[in-house]
Amino acid sequence: MPSKHLSYPDARDNDLFLLVKESDEKAFEELYRRHWPTLFNIACKRLNSREKAEDIVQNVFIDLYRRRTTIEFTISLRAYLLQALKFKVINEYRSASNRNKYQQSLFFGESCKIDFANPLEAKDLEMKINMILDRLPEKCRTVFLLSRRENLSYKDISAGLSITVSTVEKHISKALKTLRCQI
Repeated sequence: MPSKHLSYPDARDNDLFLLVKESDEKAFEELYRRHWPTLFNIACKRLNSREKAEDIVQNVFIDLYRRRTTIEFTISLRAYLLQALKFKVINEYRSASNRNKYQQSLFFGESCKIDFANPLEAKDLEMKINMILDRLPEKCRTVFLLSRRENLSYKDISAGLSITVSTVEKHISKALKTLRCQI
């Protein structure tokens, strides 16, 4: 058992974590200070979003603290944190993919199709949608059409247009909001 008088910056991760298990906040702060930059950089590279990376790394540390009394390391704290980050990033990809599929099904899915009694009404609605889309900023319109009409994933759109996935999400959200407000 590490001494409570040890120098936190000089202590090993395992010794600090033993103190964290006893709810030593200074030991937890030292572990956070040591590992946050590495985890954040990895998450940023994987997610292409500083905000999402910050949230995910924060959640890794929150989970670590909440589970501190039950966690047992087989290798090292660093390996544990990297593995936890990996799973959080995978979950974020899965969530983003599900959101994308859900948004597409809502906007262009079967439940959104209307059986028009009058083909003129359908043509009128299509013209109105096209007019609204034409008034969108060019990049926003391009992203929206690639997503909805070409069925490209956000990741494919971001790669093709050299923009981040979060920028793609913002353009899609803006286009959908505009369409909802003006139709």
